[in-house]
Amino acid sequence: MRSAVGFLCLLSALVSTGYSLSCIECSAYDATSCSGPSVPCASGVCASSFIQEASPGGSIMQIKRSCAAKTQCGETGSATYGFVRRHMINSCCDSDDCSPEVPKFVRDYKPNGFRCTSCFPPTSEECDPAHQVPCSGGEDKCFIHFFKHYGTVNDFEFRIGGCATDSMCQPDKFSEYSYEEVSTTCTQAAQ
Repeated sequence: MRSAVGFLCLLSALVSTGYSLSCIECSAYDATSCSGPSVPCASGVCASSFIQEASPGGSIMQIKRSCAAKTQCGETGSATYGFVRRHMINSCCDSDDCSPEVPKFVRDYKPNGFRCTSCFPPTSEECDPAHQVPCSGGEDKCFIHFFKHYGTVNDFEFRIGGCATDSMCQPDKFSEYSYEEVSTTCTQAAQ
């Protein structure tokens, strides 16, 4: 009887503290997998954000693994700037330190009639409105991401810009550019 009461007390303590999912946190460029520390997630799921960047010179895959809200699962987005096309898909799983599957990238490259100012290659100058890029698929926003680095000798800044879906209008969708100051401007694209 005493052991049954002890077991029930232990079970009650475990239930009241709740189960905490743990997920791997890491990122890698030109890879479809990465490894890093296992961190507790207060709520949500384990997610991998896969970003495929294609240009006439080839294609590169990036991955970022972390905890995420369930609402981010299956999120997709795309951006076009210069000759670069970026496509993002979030994939999720819900067991400790699980590895979400690498998704199949199917991208709609059909022009949709919208156009935006292209700021590529990255430049420290304001984007030139004379340089336009046609938007494709669901891209109906014009974006400009501004990045600034404060160096010990010199500071530098640059901008990239073009067409994007609403989900790509966030600086964290360009995680390979990690600088001290990051801002994003997104506006409705014009036809």
